[in-house]
Amino acid sequence: MVSSILTLLAPSITVTLLILTLILAKGDICPGQRGRIHKLLPAIGLLWLAIASIKIEAFLVVFAIFYFYSKVKTGKTRDKGPFWVIHLANGFGLAFSGILISSQATLGQGAALLSSGLLLGSAFAHLLLIIARSRLQAFHRILPMFGVILTMVFVLIFLINAYHWPEDIAQRYLVELLMSFLMLLIGIVFWIWHLVRHTAPEKRQLSIAFFCLLSACVGLFNLYAFM
Repeated sequence: MVSSILTLLAPSITVTLLILTLILAKGDICPGQRGRIHKLLPAIGLLWLAIASIKIEAFLVVFAIFYFYSKVKTGKTRDKGPFWVIHLANGFGLAFSGILISSQATLGQGAALLSSGLLLGSAFAHLLLIIARSRLQAFHRILPMFGVILTMVFVLIFLINAYHWPEDIAQRYLVELLMSFLMLLIGIVFWIWHLVRHTAPEKRQLSIAFFCLLSACVGLFNLYAFM
């Protein structure tokens, strides 16, 4: 279970860091928002540190993130810091995730890891933006809608692969399958709830959405072992 979570987290945290890098580099953000986003980097670094427990190469990403964090201010600031370091961290993360995806047992499993990584990474990035009190309203609309599309892609990939299951395997894991799909549905509903109600997204809402999506993706990803 832990190994599956860490495997899913690698491409997910890579996507999250790419989104935050885009915002830091191109986003029209005030000094306060920039500083608050800088404060989030240690959380991403610690997650990469956990991933390093399964593959030591992840320490390259950890080192780059914490080096960049040590060179920037976490209060109000317009200083972008040594941005080449955060680009280096993104490059290491992309390479690590690419190797991890390509090393999966089947093409379907690799595609599932890629799509779930994009889904979870977008959801986690949205949660971090809310924690940083970001005023970039476009991301509060784009990321949830992108998540809906990625969820459909992820489910389609899984169903195509599950079509070849023997009947006895399908019956044995039917409960796990239904629970994972239910968690996926709950996660997406919570994620887009602010769009339905035309309100501002909240930390509790997006926290529930992310953990539901993570639980669903871990559950479905583990079922690939029986395909």
